[in-house]
Amino acid sequence: MALQVFLAATLRKYLPGYDAGTGHSMEVPQGATVLDVASRLGIPPEEVKIVMVNGVGARLATPLEGDERVALFPPVGGG
Repeated sequence: MALQVFLAATLRKYLPGYDAGTGHSMEVPQGATVLDVASRLGIPPEEVKIVMVNGVGARLATPLEGDERVALFPPVGGG
């Protein structure tokens, strides 16, 4: 099943050539979770703090149905 994956900030380093404007298209097997997507991209789970699927908050364990937009965000620091 097809997905469009968007990576924010420091997570982009895991996908050389990543284009923030278009994201990254990928195919995953039926029943894949957001964690499976992150793992296939080489992103350690502890590097992902916020997950959005089709603009709605989700978790790494969220199962995917295909044709979704998955956005991954790292922890944000500030002061």
